[in-house]
Amino acid sequence: MPEGCIVSDIRLRLLTLVLLSVLSFVSLFGAAAVFCWWLVFGAKTTFAKNSWKVVVPVSIVVGLFPSLVLYFTGGDFFYGAKILVLVLLAFWFSASLLAGELMSFFVWVFGQGIGFDSGMAAEFSVQALYEIRDDFSRMRSALRIKGQKFSLFAVPSLAAGLLILSLRRAGVQSSLLARRGYCSGGTYVSVFSLGVTDFLMLGSAVFLYGVLLV
Repeated sequence: MPEGCIVSDIRLRLLTLVLLSVLSFVSLFGAAAVFCWWLVFGAKTTFAKNSWKVVVPVSIVVGLFPSLVLYFTGGDFFYGAKILVLVLLAFWFSASLLAGELMSFFVWVFGQGIGFDSGMAAEFSVQALYEIRDDFSRMRSALRIKGQKFSLFAVPSLAAGLLILSLRRAGVQSSLLARRGYCSGGTYVSVFSLGVTDFLMLGSAVFLYGVLLV
């Protein structure tokens, strides 16, 4: 069972994500229903790993931009609301990921060959994103210690630093894999832990899907 006693199944959460994404994109009422679902099931998980100072501004900006474009071009102004809900779902799903879940899922779907390679690449990618987030947080803390404020002028230097750190980590990982003789494929036993919350989330998503679309 991944990460101690946490019970969760990525297969159910992924199916829930697909259903809710389709539902939020079909109509404005669907997007409103999915937003309510996120408030009930996804908000706590989202803010447990992501600061509201990141989630709220990013969601609003990403949703507002297409709305403004469509407003001035005569399109659906409320299209941005659907995008906002999709962004919130993305934050929720990424925050719900547990170590090893992507490896288990890809091996379960594609087998020990392609599935192992794809799962390992996905795990490395998620790990890299978390490390970039932590590095950025430490950089901002360093700026505050120096009495400097974060500004657009600091973005190029910070971005360069994040890129260099990421490339160094990637180099270390590739060297370790090469020294251990890794070429392709491998053996991995997929582990899934069915939880009550996952069934509740999927059941509520299926209910909303049936009520609003069927």
